[in-house]
Amino acid sequence: MTPADFASYPTGNLCNANPAVAPLASQIKPLIPGRRVAGRARTARIVPGQNAAIHRAIRDAQPGDMLVVDGAASDRFGHFGDLLAEGCQQRGMTGGVFDCTIRDSADIAALGFQVFARGFHPEATAKNDPGDTDIAVTVGGVLVTPGDIVVGDDDGVVVIPARIADEVLDQVAEVAAREQEIRGRILAGETTFDIFDMGRS
Repeated sequence: MTPADFASYPTGNLCNANPAVAPLASQIKPLIPGRRVAGRARTARIVPGQNAAIHRAIRDAQPGDMLVVDGAASDRFGHFGDLLAEGCQQRGMTGGVFDCTIRDSADIAALGFQVFARGFHPEATAKNDPGDTDIAVTVGGVLVTPGDIVVGDDDGVVVIPARIADEVLDQVAEVAAREQEIRGRILAGETTFDIFDMGRS
């Protein structure tokens, strides 16, 4: 199992596969429409207006990691920008999730680097608070532990605890297969009311 294996499945399928798959708050939205990404959580926690921990997390990242930042749901400051996005790409990171605002959105999109954030804000940040890296963080109301699997697409971001990742991957394959079966039955003329055996109400 690798994080890339999960990028084959929509976040909705992953939520259907196992109740332990946790969706982040809907305010955290994708920058690039139509681009699904998945990776291992590389976590950072910052004080709003500071971003030293983000720089450190990127330095320590491994290919296949996804940057996950607890920014205390801040709606000010550009905690992450195009230069950091390029740094992530050079480290082989798959994307970023920010419970805060970022900046340089057009340039990041032009790089093709997918991020999910609460919004955009141009204000500069400082680097004199070290913050924390590689710790459990709360992002979008969900606890994220380093190494958890994070998947994001147009519908949002979900977190899969690392301890059940293999199990969820098997389960989501079954969900996808079941959906294909249902789709075939719909195209053959059946209704979802009958397929799901919803009685005669």
